[in-house]
Amino acid sequence: MNVPSQASLYVTEIRHKRTIPHQQRGSLANKLTVVMSCLAMGAVLTVSWVGFQRERIHLHQDLENQATLILDTLSAATGNALYFNHFDEAGDIINGLNVGFQTDNLLRSVRLYQTDGRLLADAFARDKFNLSLEPDPLGTEILLNGQLMTDWQPEQVLVGKPIQVGDEVVGAISLGLSTELMQANLRETLRENLWVSLIAIVCSVVLARLLSRSIIKPLKALTTATEHLSSGHWKQTISLKTNDELTTLGHAFNQMSQQLSLFFETLQLKTEELEKSQQMAQHRANELEAVLEELKQTQEQLIQQEKMASLGQMIAGIAHEINNPVTFVQGNVEPAQEYVSDLLALIELYQEKYPNPPGEIRQRHQTIDLSFIKRDIIQVLFSMRIGAERIAEIVKSLRTFSHLDQSSCKRVDVHEGLDSTILILQHRFKANGNRPEIQLIKDYGALPPIECFPSQLNQVFMNLLANALDAFEEKEVNSITADSKWRISIHTAITSDNCVLIHISDNAGGMPENVQSKIFDPFYTSKPVGKGTGLGLAICYQIITELHGGKLRCHSILGQGTTFFIEIPASQP
Repeated sequence: MNVPSQASLYVTEIRHKRTIPHQQRGSLANKLTVVMSCLAMGAVLTVSWVGFQRERIHLHQDLENQATLILDTLSAATGNALYFNHFDEAGDIINGLNVGFQTDNLLRSVRLYQTDGRLLADAFARDKFNLSLEPDPLGTEILLNGQLMTDWQPEQVLVGKPIQVGDEVVGAISLGLSTELMQANLRETLRENLWVSLIAIVCSVVLARLLSRSIIKPLKALTTATEHLSSGHWKQTISLKTNDELTTLGHAFNQMSQQLSLFFETLQLKTEELEKSQQMAQHRANELEAVLEELKQTQEQLIQQEKMASLGQMIAGIAHEINNPVTFVQGNVEPAQEYVSDLLALIELYQEKYPNPPGEIRQRHQTIDLSFIKRDIIQVLFSMRIGAERIAEIVKSLRTFSHLDQSSCKRVDVHEGLDSTILILQHRFKANGNRPEIQLIKDYGALPPIECFPSQLNQVFMNLLANALDAFEEKEVNSITADSKWRISIHTAITSDNCVLIHISDNAGGMPENVQSKIFDPFYTSKPVGKGTGLGLAICYQIITELHGGKLRCHSILGQGTTFFIEIPASQP
């Protein structure tokens, strides 16, 4: 049974659709008028406010400049009198200002101060000869500040500065200027700006209304034609003569109407092609599912790497915690040996000087077997010393293997990483009830320190050596006949093109070709269930090839053994 496609249903729905009733929820002309008016009002008010602020700053600067000019004049007039301590002469100069400014409301106050801050003269005081006995706060502040001071108050601005003759400060002077005239000018400027802004806003509203109507009228014609087009009447045309972008929009609409008629006639034919596309999409979905499976494998690989990083952190922490008590034991074994030797020498001296001790001492001597203790305690201390040194070597190897402080690319000695890995796995080389001892052969060449990621490279060494040891564990005692002894060999060398070669070989019997071709595939393992995840060699391959830009190969001969070839550049780009 043929199921109609979505495209067929859509064509049928369009052909039977009736005209959609037009519900006007808000006039676009009104909206445009409001938006354009608000923008114009905002622009006009912003310009007016900026102009007002600039005028205010300009008036402030003019008043401050006028005050500074008066201060400079009065400082020059009174400086010499103050320098020669002619205070009456300087006071007369200041007090005389009241006569000159009786009809001028600009100057509110003029005060002269001595060097200790006391008021010397006040031009607008009633009592011209009533000088203060205590330092005036304003005069003291001016003298302490040592430079021009300005204080804007609601009705006046106070300006003061110290008076200097040469480099010596001989006093201070302050004056107050009225801000009444400046405030009147600002109010007048504000009124003018408000009137200009009101006129500009009214004009902008009118212009916005006219402009919105000129835009909306063609849009209404376009809307009506669009409604007819949506009901299935494809051949709709509109005629606009505005000679602007709306005319271009009308031409585009006419062309669209013609194209829609052709489009819906051919849409049914395209339905079959769409069904084919759906089949192709299903095929693509299957491919994406395969990619998703690969991503899951990559995720498992990243989780394994994170586990190794956590293991490295744990190893480093354990090594750090063990290192302190081991260092304490190492540091105290040698003094303990010396103390015991001294005590034994003292006991021998006592035995020499007192060969016949009391009966109780002889009985105690026989009970503890002093002769045996003298022979054995030296061996005990020597064994403790050897054990502490062994633990210190293991701790050093653990810290070298973890390389938590060398997670980035560093220049290190590869042989140190190999030796630390070997020491960690040293217990697995010893013989047990199921197999003989595994011999380790180290053939190290003269390698310079190389640039690498030490922690990741040590992980590669750990995986390869552990796999070799696992191969011996899976063999029978008499299954290897090519050599009389079981062995693992490590060979290092440097090539002429500055690459480091590391060969790790074993004689554990090798592996078949079908296994050898899959060992670097993720999740592939030849070990029994629960013995491996199949990620170890895959991670090794990624570390060597992608992280270090090197090569990792495997050559195995069934019945003989396996060799892994590592080649990495001595310097990383």
